[in-house]
Amino acid sequence: MRLELIYFKACPFAQRTLIVLNRLGLEFTKTLINPMDKPAWMMEVSPMGQIPLLRVGESTVLFDSSVICEYLNERASGGLLPDNPLTRATYRGLIEFAGECQMNFAGLIAAPNQEAFNQTRDGVLKKLRWLETLVDEQGPLFSGSALSLVDVAYAPLFLRMQHLYGVTPFYQPEEFPRLSRWRDRVLAEQSVQESVDGDFAQIFRMVVKGRGKGGFVDSIMG
Repeated sequence: MRLELIYFKACPFAQRTLIVLNRLGLEFTKTLINPMDKPAWMMEVSPMGQIPLLRVGESTVLFDSSVICEYLNERASGGLLPDNPLTRATYRGLIEFAGECQMNFAGLIAAPNQEAFNQTRDGVLKKLRWLETLVDEQGPLFSGSALSLVDVAYAPLFLRMQHLYGVTPFYQPEEFPRLSRWRDRVLAEQSVQESVDGDFAQIFRMVVKGRGKGGFVDSIMG
């Protein structure tokens, strides 16, 4: 059955699915949409009006990036989730937590002023401190040397953190030694690099100018 990914370039959740598709070497087509002008057919197949969507065959459409990634992993016997039921459940929780971190990070971009930015930043860093305690002490990935859907889930966040850090050093890397090592290894993955559709510096600037127009990050980005 053919696979069609429906997405837009700046979406971190769509990037997750691109990483998995690339990692597993699955053949697929891509349909790029404008998030500001969603086509009527998309609203008919997406009950929450969100992307990514994965069309499987002619009639089945999957939504929610976590569900899509698990389906692709099972379809290709990719080994991106552990066999142990308890560990598997733990990973699913961490993937859900990645989504929360990503949404909090989006709040940094949208912060109207420095006070709001600092308040949101403190919440993001609190989450990252908790995550730091869970990362494998030796690494290089979240849990040893094998890429998992946990690594995939955090890759888009790490990429956006890296670009925001280039605008304003909103955290101290030395406070997060395990996380920093993990981030660097994840972003070096070929499947992660191939998941970026175009110049991400320009994409990030576009997001800031859109979601955070006139806000703190926009004002210091120039």
